[in-house]
Amino acid sequence: MAATQTKKNRRSVSIESRIAERYDQLSEIDQRLADVILSAPGQLAMLTATELAASAQVSKATATRFFQKLGYASYDDARETAKAALMGGSPLYMQERGRKEANGGLDEVVEAHLKHEVTNLASTYRSLDRQMLGEAVSGIASARRVVIIGYRHSHTIATMIRRELVQVRGDVIVLPAPGDTIAEYVGDLGAKDVAIVIGLRRRVPAVELVMAALAEAGVSTLYVSDVIAGKPARLARWVIRCHTDGMMLFDSVAGIAAIVNLICSLVAERLRERGSAHLQRVEVLHQQLQELE
Repeated sequence: MAATQTKKNRRSVSIESRIAERYDQLSEIDQRLADVILSAPGQLAMLTATELAASAQVSKATATRFFQKLGYASYDDARETAKAALMGGSPLYMQERGRKEANGGLDEVVEAHLKHEVTNLASTYRSLDRQMLGEAVSGIASARRVVIIGYRHSHTIATMIRRELVQVRGDVIVLPAPGDTIAEYVGDLGAKDVAIVIGLRRRVPAVELVMAALAEAGVSTLYVSDVIAGKPARLARWVIRCHTDGMMLFDSVAGIAAIVNLICSLVAERLRERGSAHLQRVEVLHQQLQELE
């Protein structure tokens, strides 16, 4: 067990960190190879040792020894680390994506990007579990309180959801509020509440920890993530996976933005069917307060 954990810890150290730590001690030839790798680490996930050596104009034996100096058992060992970073969505490792289309000119890039986004959108809708969607919508519509949680780039999606839901129902908040920690809020939640957790890749550990606390409190959770939802998915009552694979550097949000629109629109319809007058009252207040042109 200890040996396995040590291996995991060793692999968790990035290739660029290992190079930076040893760079000044490397020979001129090794530094040339290091520079090639640092310019685009993601290429390790796609190139063979022979191809990498050729791109740096060094021998395959030199490339093999180089990775051993960095602490890897072999080139394949280093390549697995690069693949993990690529799958994890590291922008540093994904910067080569779309380079082929970009070389063809802006028109080709735009056309290829459009096709890629349409594919993500279609794949997201095709994989949608209709029964689960319906249950989640009902839960959000009838909940006493709805809390929405998203860290880093997932926070943008969280605020998008709140912006829509707050128009049709009350008690909708994004957590944590600026300057706050999340425990004060979770401590007041229970079975009558619903949490929406956004967990796009490159998740922070807090996502799983918060979802575990929500599950323990009996809160029903909708987990919206990418295709590789990770461990937090097992803690959710409902899980929606969106296709977010990007053609170039950044992940696609076309699918998840569409699903957010769909969920919030269905919640609005469900509340309208139940006779909720929240939206009507809000519109009247907008006029009274002269908030909108």
